[in-house]
Amino acid sequence: MKFGAHVSSAGGISNAIGRGQAIGCESLQVFTHNPRTWKPINHTPEQIAAFRDLAADAGIAPLVSHGLYLMNLGARDEEVPTGPPAKAKMRNIHRSSVESLTQHLQIGEALGLDGVVLHVGSHKGDTLENAVARIGSGIGEALDASPGSCAIYLENTAGGGETIGRSFEQLRAVADAAGHEDRVGFCLDTQHLFASGFPIHEEGGIDRVLADFDSIVGLDRLKCLHLNDSKTEFGSNRDRHENIGEGLIGEEGFRRILGHPALQGLPVILEVPGEEGDGPDAINIERARRLHTEGLALRA
Repeated sequence: MKFGAHVSSAGGISNAIGRGQAIGCESLQVFTHNPRTWKPINHTPEQIAAFRDLAADAGIAPLVSHGLYLMNLGARDEEVPTGPPAKAKMRNIHRSSVESLTQHLQIGEALGLDGVVLHVGSHKGDTLENAVARIGSGIGEALDASPGSCAIYLENTAGGGETIGRSFEQLRAVADAAGHEDRVGFCLDTQHLFASGFPIHEEGGIDRVLADFDSIVGLDRLKCLHLNDSKTEFGSNRDRHENIGEGLIGEEGFRRILGHPALQGLPVILEVPGEEGDGPDAINIERARRLHTEGLALRA
Protein backbone atom coordinates (compact mmCIF):
# COMPACT_ATOMS: atom_id res chain seq x y z
CA MET A 1 0.00 0.00 0.00
CA LYS A 2 1.11 3.55 -0.72
CA PHE A 3 -0.36 5.86 1.88
CA GLY A 4 -1.23 9.40 0.95
CA ALA A 5 -3.84 12.09 1.32
CA HIS A 6 -5.90 14.74 -0.36
CA VAL A 7 -3.81 17.90 0.02
CA SER A 8 -4.31 21.53 -0.85
CA SER A 9 -2.92 22.99 -4.06
CA ALA A 10 -3.50 26.60 -2.96
CA GLY A 11 -1.02 29.04 -4.42
CA GLY A 12 -0.16 26.81 -7.37
CA ILE A 13 -0.61 23.12 -8.16
CA SER A 14 3.07 22.33 -7.55
CA ASN A 15 2.71 23.36 -3.89
CA ALA A 16 0.72 20.18 -3.29
CA ILE A 17 3.84 18.03 -3.55
CA GLY A 18 5.67 19.75 -0.68
CA ARG A 19 2.55 19.66 1.46
CA GLY A 20 2.24 15.95 0.81
CA GLN A 21 5.88 15.34 1.67
CA ALA A 22 5.48 17.25 4.93
CA ILE A 23 2.90 14.78 6.23
CA GLY A 24 4.57 11.64 4.89
CA CYS A 25 2.62 10.99 1.68
CA GLU A 26 3.71 8.27 -0.74
CA SER A 27 0.70 8.91 -3.02
CA LEU A 28 -1.41 12.03 -3.48
CA GLN A 29 -4.81 13.42 -4.42
CA VAL A 30 -5.47 17.06 -5.39
CA PHE A 31 -8.14 19.30 -6.83
CA THR A 32 -6.99 20.55 -10.22
CA HIS A 33 -10.08 22.83 -10.26
CA ASN A 34 -11.78 24.86 -7.56
CA PRO A 35 -14.28 22.18 -6.46
CA ARG A 36 -17.13 24.65 -5.96
CA THR A 37 -17.06 26.66 -9.17
CA TRP A 38 -17.29 25.76 -12.86
CA LYS A 39 -14.49 28.10 -13.90
CA PRO A 40 -11.29 26.12 -14.55
CA ILE A 41 -7.93 27.15 -13.11
CA ASN A 42 -5.34 28.33 -15.62
CA HIS A 43 -2.36 26.19 -14.61
CA THR A 44 0.73 27.73 -16.16
CA PRO A 45 3.25 25.58 -18.06
CA GLU A 46 5.78 26.42 -15.33
CA GLN A 47 3.45 25.14 -12.58
CA ILE A 48 2.68 21.96 -14.53
CA ALA A 49 6.38 21.26 -15.12
CA ALA A 50 7.19 21.96 -11.46
CA PHE A 51 4.44 19.59 -10.29
CA ARG A 52 5.75 16.77 -12.44
CA ASP A 53 9.39 17.36 -11.49
CA LEU A 54 8.73 17.66 -7.75
CA ALA A 55 6.54 14.54 -7.71
CA ALA A 56 9.21 12.56 -9.55
CA ASP A 57 11.97 13.80 -7.24
CA ALA A 58 9.89 12.94 -4.16
CA GLY A 59 8.89 9.53 -5.53
CA ILE A 60 5.22 10.31 -4.87
CA ALA A 61 2.93 8.12 -6.97
CA PRO A 62 0.26 7.25 -7.95
CA LEU A 63 -1.19 10.74 -8.35
CA VAL A 64 -4.92 11.39 -8.74
CA SER A 65 -7.30 14.31 -8.75
CA HIS A 66 -10.86 14.57 -7.48
CA GLY A 67 -13.62 15.92 -9.70
CA LEU A 68 -15.40 19.06 -8.64
CA TYR A 69 -18.56 18.66 -6.59
CA LEU A 70 -20.82 20.51 -9.02
CA MET A 71 -20.59 17.85 -11.71
CA ASN A 72 -23.65 15.69 -12.29
CA LEU A 73 -23.41 13.73 -15.51
CA GLY A 74 -26.77 12.16 -14.68
CA ALA A 75 -28.62 15.48 -14.99
CA ARG A 76 -31.04 15.98 -17.87
CA ASP A 77 -29.50 17.48 -20.99
CA GLU A 78 -31.43 20.76 -20.72
CA GLU A 79 -31.12 24.33 -19.43
CA VAL A 80 -32.21 24.80 -15.81
CA PRO A 81 -32.01 27.75 -13.41
CA THR A 82 -29.07 27.53 -10.99
CA GLY A 83 -27.99 29.63 -8.03
CA PRO A 84 -30.03 31.74 -5.58
CA PRO A 85 -33.52 32.60 -6.94
CA ALA A 86 -32.79 36.32 -7.09
CA LYS A 87 -29.63 35.73 -9.14
CA ALA A 88 -30.49 32.47 -10.88
CA LYS A 89 -28.79 31.79 -14.20
CA MET A 90 -29.65 29.18 -16.78
CA ARG A 91 -27.16 26.33 -17.16
CA ASN A 92 -27.15 22.90 -18.76
CA ILE A 93 -25.69 20.89 -15.88
CA HIS A 94 -25.11 17.79 -17.99
CA ARG A 95 -23.19 19.65 -20.70
CA SER A 96 -21.23 21.65 -18.12
CA SER A 97 -20.33 18.38 -16.39
CA VAL A 98 -19.06 16.79 -19.61
CA GLU A 99 -16.97 19.89 -20.35
CA SER A 100 -15.57 19.95 -16.82
CA LEU A 101 -14.71 16.25 -16.86
CA THR A 102 -12.93 16.77 -20.18
CA GLN A 103 -10.92 19.61 -18.63
CA HIS A 104 -10.07 17.38 -15.64
CA LEU A 105 -8.78 14.63 -17.92
CA GLN A 106 -6.75 16.97 -20.08
CA ILE A 107 -5.04 18.76 -17.18
CA GLY A 108 -4.61 15.36 -15.51
CA GLU A 109 -2.76 14.12 -18.56
CA ALA A 110 -0.55 17.22 -18.58
CA LEU A 111 0.26 16.75 -14.87
CA GLY A 112 1.00 13.04 -15.24
CA LEU A 113 -1.95 11.94 -13.09
CA ASP A 114 -3.08 8.34 -13.12
CA GLY A 115 -6.75 9.18 -12.82
CA VAL A 116 -9.63 11.45 -11.87
CA VAL A 117 -11.86 10.23 -9.03
CA LEU A 118 -15.46 10.95 -10.00
CA HIS A 119 -18.68 11.13 -8.02
CA VAL A 120 -20.96 9.46 -10.54
CA GLY A 121 -23.97 11.76 -10.14
CA SER A 122 -27.65 11.48 -9.32
CA HIS A 123 -30.90 10.71 -11.12
CA LYS A 124 -33.03 13.39 -9.46
CA GLY A 125 -36.13 13.98 -11.56
CA ASP A 126 -35.61 11.01 -13.87
CA THR A 127 -35.25 7.25 -13.86
CA LEU A 128 -32.06 5.55 -12.80
CA GLU A 129 -31.80 3.88 -16.20
CA ASN A 130 -31.98 7.16 -18.13
CA ALA A 131 -29.45 8.82 -15.84
CA VAL A 132 -27.00 5.90 -16.15
CA ALA A 133 -27.22 6.14 -19.94
CA ARG A 134 -26.44 9.87 -19.82
CA ILE A 135 -23.53 9.33 -17.43
CA GLY A 136 -22.05 6.64 -19.63
CA SER A 137 -22.42 8.80 -22.72
CA GLY A 138 -20.84 11.78 -20.97
CA ILE A 139 -17.88 9.78 -19.72
CA GLY A 140 -17.31 8.31 -23.16
CA GLU A 141 -17.45 11.75 -24.77
CA ALA A 142 -14.96 13.19 -22.27
CA LEU A 143 -12.54 10.31 -22.78
CA ASP A 144 -12.81 10.55 -26.56
CA ALA A 145 -11.91 14.25 -26.33
CA SER A 146 -8.94 13.56 -24.02
CA PRO A 147 -6.33 11.25 -25.57
CA GLY A 148 -3.79 9.73 -23.22
CA SER A 149 -3.70 7.44 -20.22
CA CYS A 150 -5.33 9.56 -17.49
CA ALA A 151 -8.32 7.45 -16.42
CA ILE A 152 -11.61 7.94 -14.61
CA TYR A 153 -12.15 6.19 -11.27
CA LEU A 154 -15.83 5.83 -10.37
CA GLU A 155 -16.33 6.29 -6.62
CA ASN A 156 -19.01 4.60 -4.51
CA THR A 157 -21.32 6.87 -2.55
CA ALA A 158 -22.70 6.92 0.99
CA GLY A 159 -26.14 6.36 -0.54
CA GLY A 160 -27.92 9.61 0.34
CA GLY A 161 -30.79 10.98 -1.74
CA GLU A 162 -30.84 9.85 -5.35
CA THR A 163 -27.09 9.51 -5.78
CA ILE A 164 -25.88 6.79 -8.10
CA GLY A 165 -23.07 4.48 -6.99
CA ARG A 166 -24.38 3.21 -3.67
CA SER A 167 -24.21 -0.39 -4.92
CA PHE A 168 -21.65 -2.33 -6.92
CA GLU A 169 -24.38 -3.11 -9.46
CA GLN A 170 -24.92 0.62 -10.08
CA LEU A 171 -21.19 1.24 -10.48
CA ARG A 172 -20.92 -1.63 -12.94
CA ALA A 173 -23.90 -0.33 -14.92
CA VAL A 174 -22.25 3.08 -15.30
CA ALA A 175 -18.95 1.50 -16.35
CA ASP A 176 -20.70 -0.68 -18.92
CA ALA A 177 -22.55 2.36 -20.31
CA ALA A 178 -19.27 4.31 -20.56
CA GLY A 179 -17.22 1.65 -22.34
CA HIS A 180 -13.50 2.50 -22.55
CA GLU A 181 -12.73 -0.34 -20.14
CA ASP A 182 -9.01 0.42 -20.26
CA ARG A 183 -9.61 3.94 -18.88
CA VAL A 184 -12.54 3.42 -16.49
CA GLY A 185 -11.64 2.03 -13.08
CA PHE A 186 -13.03 2.30 -9.55
CA CYS A 187 -12.29 3.92 -6.21
CA LEU A 188 -13.81 2.55 -3.00
CA ASP A 189 -14.31 4.85 -0.01
CA THR A 190 -14.41 3.11 3.38
CA GLN A 191 -16.75 5.66 5.01
CA HIS A 192 -19.13 5.49 2.06
CA LEU A 193 -19.15 1.69 2.18
CA PHE A 194 -19.88 1.71 5.91
CA ALA A 195 -22.61 4.35 5.54
CA SER A 196 -24.17 2.37 2.67
CA GLY A 197 -24.48 -0.71 4.86
CA PHE A 198 -21.47 -2.74 3.72
CA PRO A 199 -20.16 -4.52 6.87
CA ILE A 200 -16.48 -3.78 6.31
CA HIS A 201 -15.94 -3.30 10.07
CA GLU A 202 -17.15 -6.76 11.10
CA GLU A 203 -15.05 -9.88 11.39
CA GLY A 204 -14.99 -11.39 7.91
CA GLY A 205 -16.97 -8.44 6.55
CA ILE A 206 -14.32 -7.01 4.26
CA ASP A 207 -13.78 -10.49 2.79
CA ARG A 208 -17.47 -10.78 1.87
CA VAL A 209 -17.66 -7.22 0.53
CA LEU A 210 -14.60 -7.58 -1.69
CA ALA A 211 -15.77 -10.99 -2.91
CA ASP A 212 -19.03 -9.34 -4.02
CA PHE A 213 -17.12 -6.48 -5.65
CA ASP A 214 -14.95 -8.98 -7.51
CA SER A 215 -17.93 -10.96 -8.81
CA ILE A 216 -19.86 -7.86 -9.91
CA VAL A 217 -17.13 -5.42 -10.99
CA GLY A 218 -13.75 -7.16 -10.84
CA LEU A 219 -10.94 -6.48 -8.37
CA ASP A 220 -8.56 -5.92 -11.25
CA ARG A 221 -10.42 -2.65 -11.94
CA LEU A 222 -10.07 -1.33 -8.37
CA LYS A 223 -7.42 1.39 -8.67
CA CYS A 224 -7.69 3.51 -5.50
CA LEU A 225 -8.87 3.31 -1.88
CA HIS A 226 -10.18 6.31 0.06
CA LEU A 227 -9.49 5.61 3.72
CA ASN A 228 -11.87 7.44 6.05
CA ASP A 229 -13.51 6.63 9.37
CA SER A 230 -17.19 7.48 9.90
CA LYS A 231 -18.88 10.01 12.16
CA THR A 232 -22.27 8.47 11.38
CA GLU A 233 -23.67 5.06 12.15
CA PHE A 234 -23.61 1.95 10.01
CA GLY A 235 -26.14 2.17 7.18
CA SER A 236 -26.85 5.86 7.84
CA ASN A 237 -26.44 6.89 4.16
CA ARG A 238 -24.70 10.04 5.42
CA ASP A 239 -21.31 11.18 4.11
CA ARG A 240 -19.45 12.31 7.26
CA HIS A 241 -15.73 11.53 7.51
CA GLU A 242 -13.80 11.08 10.76
CA ASN A 243 -10.13 10.64 11.61
CA ILE A 244 -8.75 7.12 11.30
CA GLY A 245 -9.69 5.00 14.32
CA GLU A 246 -11.73 7.77 15.95
CA GLY A 247 -15.05 6.94 14.31
CA LEU A 248 -17.46 4.03 14.17
CA ILE A 249 -15.33 1.84 11.90
CA GLY A 250 -12.61 1.99 14.55
CA GLU A 251 -9.09 0.66 14.74
CA GLU A 252 -10.15 -2.98 14.71
CA GLY A 253 -12.18 -2.40 11.58
CA PHE A 254 -9.23 -0.75 9.85
CA ARG A 255 -6.91 -3.60 10.80
CA ARG A 256 -9.30 -5.96 9.01
CA ILE A 257 -9.57 -3.69 5.98
CA LEU A 258 -5.90 -2.78 5.60
CA GLY A 259 -4.72 -6.33 6.09
CA HIS A 260 -6.80 -7.72 3.24
CA PRO A 261 -4.57 -9.29 0.56
CA ALA A 262 -6.61 -7.90 -2.36
CA LEU A 263 -5.98 -4.30 -1.30
CA GLN A 264 -2.20 -4.45 -1.07
CA GLY A 265 -0.43 -2.28 -3.62
CA LEU A 266 -3.22 0.29 -3.96
CA PRO A 267 -2.81 4.02 -3.35
CA VAL A 268 -4.58 4.70 -0.04
CA ILE A 269 -5.84 8.29 0.10
CA LEU A 270 -6.96 9.87 3.38
CA GLU A 271 -9.72 12.51 3.28
CA VAL A 272 -10.05 12.97 7.03
CA PRO A 273 -10.63 16.18 9.02
CA GLY A 274 -7.24 15.93 10.79
CA GLU A 275 -6.47 16.31 14.45
CA GLU A 276 -6.50 20.11 14.19
CA GLY A 277 -9.35 20.28 11.72
CA ASP A 278 -7.07 21.33 8.86
CA GLY A 279 -7.33 18.16 6.79
CA PRO A 280 -5.18 15.02 6.59
CA ASP A 281 -2.06 15.13 8.74
CA ALA A 282 1.01 13.11 9.67
CA ILE A 283 -0.74 11.67 12.74
CA ASN A 284 -3.48 10.06 10.65
CA ILE A 285 -1.07 8.76 8.02
CA GLU A 286 1.17 7.19 10.64
CA ARG A 287 -1.87 5.67 12.36
CA ALA A 288 -2.98 4.17 9.05
CA ARG A 289 0.49 2.71 8.49
CA ARG A 290 0.48 1.18 11.98
CA LEU A 291 -2.96 -0.36 11.46
CA HIS A 292 -1.79 -1.71 8.11
CA THR A 293 1.17 -3.44 9.75
CA GLU A 294 -1.06 -4.82 12.52
CA GLY A 295 -3.64 -5.92 9.97
CA LEU A 296 -1.06 -7.84 7.97
CA ALA A 297 0.07 -9.56 11.17
CA LEU A 298 -3.50 -10.68 11.84
CA ARG A 299 -3.59 -12.31 8.41
CA ALA A 300 -0.22 -14.00 8.76
